[in-house]
Amino acid sequence: MQGDNPYQQPQADVMPVREASALEVNPPRGRDIGAGWRWIADGWRVFKSAWVQIFFGLLLLWVLSMVIQWVPIVGFFASVILTPVFSVGLLVLAWKADEGQGASIGDIFTGFQNKFPQLALLGLAYLGLIVGGFLVVGLLGYLLMADALMQSFAMLEAIDEGAAPGAMGGDMFLRFMLLMLLAMAVMIPVMALYWFSPALVFFGNRGIGEAFKESLMGCLKNILPMLWYSIVMIILLILAVIPLGLGLLVLLPVLAVSYYSSFRDIYTDTL
Repeated sequence: MQGDNPYQQPQADVMPVREASALEVNPPRGRDIGAGWRWIADGWRVFKSAWVQIFFGLLLLWVLSMVIQWVPIVGFFASVILTPVFSVGLLVLAWKADEGQGASIGDIFTGFQNKFPQLALLGLAYLGLIVGGFLVVGLLGYLLMADALMQSFAMLEAIDEGAAPGAMGGDMFLRFMLLMLLAMAVMIPVMALYWFSPALVFFGNRGIGEAFKESLMGCLKNILPMLWYSIVMIILLILAVIPLGLGLLVLLPVLAVSYYSSFRDIYTDTL
């Protein structure tokens, strides 16, 4: 026994592995605009702590996603349905790296091992939102462009017969720009409904409807920081492409991990 020898060194582990904190998921909170940059900076911090596992884990995840998309006909639909599963793999890998819990490349398969049915159903619901959004955009496009296209064809026939060209080109351009704005107005809410929902289902045990609602609220409460985040991301992507695109090898994993950082900042008590 240690008590028999007062000079014996203590056998206890004086530097134990830090126990993973419980990731308690709360209703979303609004953050200041500067949070957009902090998410990226925190993504860099987490990436540095386990860059090998994160880099090759994300590479494997990307290859797996590409292989699925190459499957004829069903590949696209399968990749969308599995998107939440892949997202959870990224989130768990980043979370374990952040908590110092020995992150491994195999963490990217967590979504296949835990809560797969819920995540697949979430992906199916997300696919429904995408299809519904495209149908709405297609209908708007038909209403805006159909008559203009018919007039354009009629004008081309008239020009072939020697008539002077009209000003339909400008009208077509304005209609097209309006259609693009309407498409954004439809698809951005679709993305907001989905954005944080995989994390909310996995970490927060939310149902699909509740996850969509809280994801939308999280995005609405953080419009300014998410806008600033997008602007900084675009600037960094431009800079990363300059040296033969080599900067993307670091920047893309950092941006992927910043997704975890933004979720933790908005929905938990810690960043």
